[in-house]
Amino acid sequence: MYLNQLNLYNFRKFMSLDGEPGISILLNKNLNVIIGENDSGKTAIIDSIKLLLGTSSDDYEKVVQEDFSQIESGIYADKFVIEGIFSDLSPIEAGLFLEWLSFDDNKNYELRVVLSVEKKISENGREYFEKKLVAGQKNCELRFNNNAKELLKTTYLKPLRDAGSELKSGVKSRLVNILKAHELLKGEGSQELITVMKEANEKIEDFFQTEYVKGKSVVKDIENILKDFYDETDNTKAKSKFSISQSDLNSILRKLSLENEEINLGLGNQNLLFIATELLLLNNFSDEGSNIGPNLTLIEEIEAHLHTQAQIRLIKYLENAIFNDSVSGQLILTTHSSDLVASVSPKSILMIQNNYCYPMNEKYTCLEEEDYNFLDRFLDATKSNLFFAKGIIFVEGESEMLLLPALAELIGIPLHKYGISVVNVHGTSFERYLKLFSRSAEWRERFANVFINIPIAIITDLDVKPFTYYDKKQSRDIFSIKSSEKLAKIFEILEVTEDDIQIDDIELEFATINKLVAYYNLNVSNDNKSDLEKLLKISVTEQFISREIERKQESIKAKYDVYNSNHEVFITPEWTLEYSLAKSCLYEELYTSIHTLRYKNPFQGKNETVFNQRVEYFKGLSNIDDETALEIFYPVFKKLVSKAELAQNFSLLLLSNFGGKTDFIKERLLTDKYVSYLISAILHVSGKTIDEILPENTHEAGGEL
Repeated sequence: MYLNQLNLYNFRKFMSLDGEPGISILLNKNLNVIIGENDSGKTAIIDSIKLLLGTSSDDYEKVVQEDFSQIESGIYADKFVIEGIFSDLSPIEAGLFLEWLSFDDNKNYELRVVLSVEKKISENGREYFEKKLVAGQKNCELRFNNNAKELLKTTYLKPLRDAGSELKSGVKSRLVNILKAHELLKGEGSQELITVMKEANEKIEDFFQTEYVKGKSVVKDIENILKDFYDETDNTKAKSKFSISQSDLNSILRKLSLENEEINLGLGNQNLLFIATELLLLNNFSDEGSNIGPNLTLIEEIEAHLHTQAQIRLIKYLENAIFNDSVSGQLILTTHSSDLVASVSPKSILMIQNNYCYPMNEKYTCLEEEDYNFLDRFLDATKSNLFFAKGIIFVEGESEMLLLPALAELIGIPLHKYGISVVNVHGTSFERYLKLFSRSAEWRERFANVFINIPIAIITDLDVKPFTYYDKKQSRDIFSIKSSEKLAKIFEILEVTEDDIQIDDIELEFATINKLVAYYNLNVSNDNKSDLEKLLKISVTEQFISREIERKQESIKAKYDVYNSNHEVFITPEWTLEYSLAKSCLYEELYTSIHTLRYKNPFQGKNETVFNQRVEYFKGLSNIDDETALEIFYPVFKKLVSKAELAQNFSLLLLSNFGGKTDFIKERLLTDKYVSYLISAILHVSGKTIDEILPENTHEAGGEL
């Protein structure tokens, strides 16, 4: 069995409205990694489970005023309710919980456990909290007894603050609770330890009663002094003895401490020792009967004081343990670590946002198994920070990733201050990420209008070359598939099915039919090749380019419109990012950066002369036309200059030139149609509007350079 659903009513920040839960958490059977920003309610979820089920180490959970939702300043709810629903009960478990059993919609066993805590006033006028723990079908609940509750107790690994003190001896030693819960000390082991301590005490007592000179021992010396403190009738009170500890189990365990054999270890290693000790609380699954109950483990802030590789090893250890076929258990942990999140499957992630919990498993997202396999491979630590972001910008490559923070800085919206993450997907696999943030039909049926409202921007290239590009070539003919209809006709000509040929990208253009055939690895005869040539040949005209731009824009937007995430698509006005920038008000800075990177000594001798001449020529134009833009862009297109290096150099140049001219550069960027798509993306994810940041007396969009 496992905890399938947790509903919180008026518990802490999760205030209930119209009788609905303040939050409803739908949990995975095995691993659950709960993430969310500070104060999102992660700790409240963990604490609610502890209050409902108790812990194997019998941690004391005291209800306080702040556990009740605050309706308004200083006014709290009178009652909170924690409801846990357990599913997948075995026949043995169903028998043990028989009197409290109910059934889900599919007629499967279900155990519903409810803790209600209500404020009451006693007869003497004092306020107290009345707790009721019941179980069973709604409106037919019965009192849930301690024996049944014992089977549901959780293993709780508390958030670590000071590993050293936690493992030291003392009245508040964590070791006492951990060791008392261990199998060794639940049976005869505890009596054996008590016997060992009694024997040690007897030996200690005998040692200090040993006479170091005739008639004298340490104990007798103390007793002789004490006798003078009492009258003759109280002399027996002067009797004393040395002992290590009282002989009850608690006293013995409070004297214990746990340390590494190696001295002077840092916090990280002490933390690992502490975690290893806490994991003793986990059930020994090899024991008979240990598979009864959910075997639920709660862990908070597991990454504390651990470097990245230690975090990954730790989560992999827990993941392997919990998914082991011989193990029946459920793990719920909270974290702020993007490294840790990147090392687990997205299926295991539960994201808390605005009092909603969004599971990322296949039941509630639009992802399919191949999508998860992709994300498992490519969702590294730099991309997994998207789960912690307040806004996300997905980009194709490093150019946009490096440039956007600089542009955002210049328009007064620094990305880090707005919690915005720029995620480079290294291509155009945006769909997989949108599916992650889109809700499935089953979710929408359950939570009608609840969607993940993190604003997402997709920035992508149009990838339609201008007519000028083709006009300079010997032939304006290209060969491209371009549509699903043409792809279907290819299958007819070659007498194959889509299972026989893998054609992923139908937008690519080729100079000859032979290059197209070779790229897609098509097995064609001469006759087939002739038919393919007729089918796929395109004569490029200005009208074709115009139609292609319109078709491509509609195609890109339609591709992503099917998803219900809070996203917008921002497409380059022309061809690519760099080509559009070459036609923008930033053309001079772009050309300077390209020239700087292209030559070893860019501003000496002939190189400097050419640079100055071209800049003067560009400035003399009323606007940058296609031919001039192609000239500026050419070294990038021919890969004479690295796009990543260009973006880095270009960004630094913009910040250097315009960092102190906020209104001037802001007006230029906000009114330039070749840059506006990037600015609009930043505005979308930041929640800002153009009117909020637009300087007064701004030119109309598309105004002078």
